[in-house]
Amino acid sequence: MSKLIASRWIFVPIVLLTVSVSLGTLTVVLAVANHPLGVEPGYDEKAAHFQREIDQTAANDRLRWLLTSAIERIDATRGGIRLHIEDRNTNAIDAALITVECVPLANADLRQQVKLIEALPGEYSGTFSVPCKGIYEFCVHVQRGEDIYTDRFRRTLAQVQP
Repeated sequence: MSKLIASRWIFVPIVLLTVSVSLGTLTVVLAVANHPLGVEPGYDEKAAHFQREIDQTAANDRLRWLLTSAIERIDATRGGIRLHIEDRNTNAIDAALITVECVPLANADLRQQVKLIEALPGEYSGTFSVPCKGIYEFCVHVQRGEDIYTDRFRRTLAQVQP
């Protein structure tokens, strides 16, 4: 036993090889598993069509619409979203088609599309399911006529207290 303890450096290559093989296996499993692991949804498509993203940013700057959001938990499984949208002159943006993508960052595979309904001029609301607590990213797409405005924001949805 004392001979084994004296030659303990013989285990260093074994440990290093084990760690190397484990990290390689983990990398391959994560690459093949097709789980986003916090990666922005549609990131590869966004990168492939980057000029479209630049054009949309320019359109957002030209329009300068102001989007005010309110996110709330309705119950244990549903949340509500309300948006108020106005232009740079504080005129309500009405008769618009609004789609919101709700993405839980803990598992982006559970993302969902929600179409908002106009309650008042410039006021839109809708509900979405809340599969888990945590941080959600909301990607808003507003279309009125030929104008398209996009925005994104994050909110934390906590567990509902009984």
